[in-house]
Amino acid sequence: MKDRYALVAATEHTARQYLSAFDLKDWEAYGYTAAVTGARFERLVIMRPHWNATGAELAKFETEFVPNWATRVPPDGVYTVI
Repeated sequence: MKDRYALVAATEHTARQYLSAFDLKDWEAYGYTAAVTGARFERLVIMRPHWNATGAELAKFETEFVPNWATRVPPDGVYTVI
């Protein structure tokens, strides 16, 4: 089975912009709230909210999105929060 790589941002559109900017081919793009039940990724990068995010948005990112997406990566995979 082919390894899966994903970049996660506030929206799928924003994630696609990052993939394009960094010329990341064969990567999947997702928004924070995407339904990926059962999906596993060998490498997953999640982007912090935009600089003008509210305190509540930043808190939700740290307490909900970061831990939830971490469950999609196996112990020997790569999970990075930028």
